[in-house]
Amino acid sequence: MGPFIEQSQQDQRRWLDACLIAKMIAVDPAGLGGVWVKSQAGPVRDVWLKGLQQLIHNQVDLIKVPSNADEGALIGELDLLKTLALQKKVYTQGILDQVQSGILLLPMAERIKSHAAALLTQAYDLKSQFGMIALDESLVDEDQQLLPRLVERLAFQINLESLSYRDCNFPLEKIDLLEIRTRLQQIEFPMEALDAVMTAAQSLGIDSLRVGLFVARASRVLAALRGSDMLEQADIQTATRLIFAHRITRLPESKEPPPEEDSTEESAQEEPPPPSQEQNQPPPEDPSSDLEDKNQEDPSSAPAPLRQEDLEEMIIEASKAHLSQNLLDSFEQQQKIIKTNGNSQGKVGQLQKGLSSGQALPSRKGRPSYKHKIDILKTIQAASPWQKIRRLEAPNDFTSPHRIIVKADDIYLKQFVQRTTTVTVFVVDASGSSAMERLSEAKGAVELLLAQCYIRRDQVALMTFRGKQVELILPPTRSLVRAKRLLAGMPGGGGTPLASAIRDSAAFGKKLKSKGQTPLIILLTDGRANVSIDGIGGRENAYNDALSSAKQARLEQLQILFIDTSLKPQETNQQIANDLGAQYLPLPQGKSASVVQAAKMLMT
Repeated sequence: MGPFIEQSQQDQRRWLDACLIAKMIAVDPAGLGGVWVKSQAGPVRDVWLKGLQQLIHNQVDLIKVPSNADEGALIGELDLLKTLALQKKVYTQGILDQVQSGILLLPMAERIKSHAAALLTQAYDLKSQFGMIALDESLVDEDQQLLPRLVERLAFQINLESLSYRDCNFPLEKIDLLEIRTRLQQIEFPMEALDAVMTAAQSLGIDSLRVGLFVARASRVLAALRGSDMLEQADIQTATRLIFAHRITRLPESKEPPPEEDSTEESAQEEPPPPSQEQNQPPPEDPSSDLEDKNQEDPSSAPAPLRQEDLEEMIIEASKAHLSQNLLDSFEQQQKIIKTNGNSQGKVGQLQKGLSSGQALPSRKGRPSYKHKIDILKTIQAASPWQKIRRLEAPNDFTSPHRIIVKADDIYLKQFVQRTTTVTVFVVDASGSSAMERLSEAKGAVELLLAQCYIRRDQVALMTFRGKQVELILPPTRSLVRAKRLLAGMPGGGGTPLASAIRDSAAFGKKLKSKGQTPLIILLTDGRANVSIDGIGGRENAYNDALSSAKQARLEQLQILFIDTSLKPQETNQQIANDLGAQYLPLPQGKSASVVQAAKMLMT
């Protein structure tokens, strides 16, 4: 019952925080930016949205923005029919022109296109008159995630996943938003507290400059909701906890206290001599001076202000209090992943601009060709305002009002962006030395990687090498069952032609790149090369050929993961991986899951 009760308490705490955030957004949507709602469509999310609507109660506009909203829907566009009829430019009104001081509701916000998000954030930065509620329905393993430029401008995040509908009751209460906003203007946030907030944010790995403004605004809103004109420490604690929780990327290093011996020696040296009897005599009676002396001699009689160091410690502890242990333990692993991605040669499945298919981008002016598609509507919109002038300059054959005169400068071309297909190529050592030691564990690691590829909808290919040859036993496919069947029936035995395996796998990866695909090569071997590239035995020549093939393959700039399947990590294998430009990973015995984590780093 222990874990169940603890999970129930955490869920209840999440829901209470979500209700509190709804009140804060209702009071000050523009100052707080909005909230990132991580939840699938369901009754729990509907309850939260309904509660927010009851709080604003027609005092704040709530405008829904379609997930496929383009530039014309957001900022308006040329009304083609009215422009042609009136012979002058007539524009429609966009959503951002309609919202003055309300809240924009963004359903399926993870699907918002980058140029639409740019218009939203630009309007927010310029006007700062509205807030946003981004409903994110994406899963952890999906490619589509909420854009960072939107996350940056949303103060809060609430996660409504796995909450029970029975336990989610939104407290029904009416709040006077006008009165609370009037009280909000009278509350000040001290600069010392702002300095402490920014210092604590830096210690927690938060590099956003907006968090300080968000914390100051949220603390004042919390004080106003309490009906007070004064800010309290609890308001700052709650605000930092709600704003910092989803932004923390690391934990601060523990500070060692100064040695006690030094402090005692300094205090002994600085201790003043005992006062004389004349100094102990009371001064002449003066109420003001007597009060000053009392305050100076007995500082404990007046409430001491909170030091900045203490406030920083309080903010950090409040931010860490509601983080799960799993999240705390994952910070170190996240830093390793970020470092690996920063040093990688590219991204698997990266976005590339296409000419005829994919996700649509804003059209651009250009010269048409057989490779491009003309955006007819955009072209007509660009040409329509100039028709009256062009008919006056054109010959009589083109003076008909039903004809539209289009020039080369009016032509807009469609643009698309598409993600390249990822092909994960498994190159498995099936030689005799590998079969005797770790081939079964290598197969287990490959099966786990195959499951990850299936989740990501990647194609997989399987190459094996033993004896004197390298075989492509499975061309690129999405069939997980076929790959597992071939892997289970793969025989072992013979020499280790490592140099040929590196050369052929690099050539295969180059071929995939020429087709517009993104290859990821995962090489599993014990590295005991004993067959040269010419098929002749001998460990020394085979090792030198492997190094030469690795240096040659590095020129192709492929993503490669070198998994050492020997019982103990070998320095020779590390040297081959370095020359290959690959990430080296020893396979711990019985821990095939670590291979999956390393592959995820390259796949990110």
